[in-house]
Amino acid sequence: MHDPFRCDTRSTPRYGHRQCAISICFAMACTFFGAAGCDREGIETHEIAKGVEHVPPADTSAGDVGERAGTAVEGDRPWVVPDGWTEDTEPRQMRLATYIAPDDSGPVEVAITRFGGRVGGDLANINRWRGQMGLPAIDGAELEAAIVRFSATGFDGYETRIEAPSGVMLAAGVYDEAIEQMWFVRATVPDAAVADRLQADLFSMARSIAGLGDEGED
Repeated sequence: MHDPFRCDTRSTPRYGHRQCAISICFAMACTFFGAAGCDREGIETHEIAKGVEHVPPADTSAGDVGERAGTAVEGDRPWVVPDGWTEDTEPRQMRLATYIAPDDSGPVEVAITRFGGRVGGDLANINRWRGQMGLPAIDGAELEAAIVRFSATGFDGYETRIEAPSGVMLAAGVYDEAIEQMWFVRATVPDAAVADRLQADLFSMARSIAGLGDEGED
């Protein structure tokens, strides 16, 4: 069998050694990249945990969607935590904070995230969440029926409850004009009964970012 790392220089006395060296380097490169290709086939893929924001591309006016996304620091938590909720301090991708809300069915994970600009707009956010719940997108004419808006000086936000065969998503978005950032508070629960028990506290937490109580200022 021919050895790719060996060559006979006798037939080319003048350039044999140089050609031999080139041939050996070429064979080694092929072996290396071939092995790398094999390793790549074995790479595992992992699903991202629920609650992580998948942000769609925003237009140039929406700002940097990655700006200030990350772990919250002291003084960077404008929300009021509902009674009985505890913070899970384990870092999560793209989250500012994670809270655990107690429930008769088991603890519920509530995610808080923040992104630059309006992150593609209200309709894009709603349709992104609907897609995560396995539901079709809605159009602009259906948007207002799918959300409840609230506002305060320097803030405007909305709440939504997305019910699907796979469960229920409770989500709220709050735009902060002072920092040109969009806050999100979100949880996915297995059924409507759990959503009923969690909804008031989750939406109250979102409204508190704008300095509002449970009712808000519409």
